[in-house]
Amino acid sequence: MSTEENRTNEMESLVENFKLEYSKFTEKGNKMAGTRARKHLQEIRNLAKDLRDEISKTKKEMATA
Repeated sequence: MSTEENRTNEMESLVENFKLEYSKFTEKGNKMAGTRARKHLQEIRNLAKDLRDEISKTKKEMATA
């Protein structure tokens, strides 16, 4: 499995985990699930930033090649 596939799978997993925890928070009023949902959002944000940086770097390398 390539790095791109790993990153994509990781992002999908984080989104699914967020959706599950957010559902528990909104539908059942589980406060800890709200905390976990926020944690997943932070992880999604960090991964998205890393992916954006990778894409920019690759794009610059393509332009100089």
